[in-house]
Amino acid sequence: MTQTVNTKIYNKKIGQKTQKALDLLRVPGTDLYRAAHPGYPGNFSRDSLTYGMLAGDKHALYAQIEYSAKYQGTKKNPVTGEEPGKIHHELPEVIINNKSSAYNACDTTALFLLAIASLYESGDEEILKKYSKNIQAGILYIKSHIRGGLFYENPAYCGSETFALNVTYWKDSELNYHNPIPHYPIVFSLAHFQNAAAIAAIGRAIGRSDLSDFSIRMVDSGLNILWKQDHFITALDGDCNEIDSINSDSLHALLYIDPDYIPDGYAEKIQQYMSKLDTKAGYLSGIAWKNGIDDYHTRYIWVHEQALLHAASKKHNLEKCAEVAVRTTDFINSFPELIDPKSGYIPAGNQPQLWAIGASLYFENPIQSLL
Repeated sequence: MTQTVNTKIYNKKIGQKTQKALDLLRVPGTDLYRAAHPGYPGNFSRDSLTYGMLAGDKHALYAQIEYSAKYQGTKKNPVTGEEPGKIHHELPEVIINNKSSAYNACDTTALFLLAIASLYESGDEEILKKYSKNIQAGILYIKSHIRGGLFYENPAYCGSETFALNVTYWKDSELNYHNPIPHYPIVFSLAHFQNAAAIAAIGRAIGRSDLSDFSIRMVDSGLNILWKQDHFITALDGDCNEIDSINSDSLHALLYIDPDYIPDGYAEKIQQYMSKLDTKAGYLSGIAWKNGIDDYHTRYIWVHEQALLHAASKKHNLEKCAEVAVRTTDFINSFPELIDPKSGYIPAGNQPQLWAIGASLYFENPIQSLL
């Protein structure tokens, strides 16, 4: 088990309320965190890595990287979704329809590599050596999913026809479309650009220009195939059908695209597109395609995502988007998972949620972020 480095994150003084929330989620004797209280008591690589990078919490990042590396996939497993090099989604696992949720994520390996690269860039040169085998395995995992320059998700890669979860990027309830179950293989636009960014970042860190070139080809393919007038489509399925509901993925994706590589005017078009999701507490994560769609990723303003959208906005000089995203700070006193505009903008979901704490710390001082 990872040893506790410091009970205060990276020796930074934080408020008593924030520290109390972190202590509630901390795994005793470690710098690992549960995802939320009370609803998500397990370890989620996505949540913890996002929290650590948002908050600049290096201790949490080191602990999560160590834990994720320990359980990095080594084989194909049709029950859990495990693949060689793949970083877990949720441990302990949850069983759904006789399948395990353990490795049901197509973005966690990218976040794992991005977290390692961010720590290297902040001055830790030893981290590349310590996790060299894990880095190589992660690179091979991503490359194994590339077809025609796009990152495809497919349970066939682990020997199955389905996953326990309906969707395997962060909006994992179901597709917000007339058919809520993906038809594999499928490209999720946000996950595609996350994986491209991870290849670029780790390539720079380990000095491999071939990976930088590979990432550029991925970005070019995403821009050429996934762009539609003023936004990126949500997904492209195995029959080349476009899944294209109104959601926040396009602005979120900009966080993982270098401004030098995106055509002139694209970012500004996304800013205008995002006006459809504008509220007084930040951006909705989506608008339901039809009645009956699971509203977990459409009804609410997700607190953690506002910090990611703000970072993307600052990266691409989108002042209006940054102004909308920062509005969430007036509503996150209890570090809620969600803000519900249909109920008068009250907090909803888990309180506290780990990556909502990360968002709060990010907004206090964006410069400390390791994104």
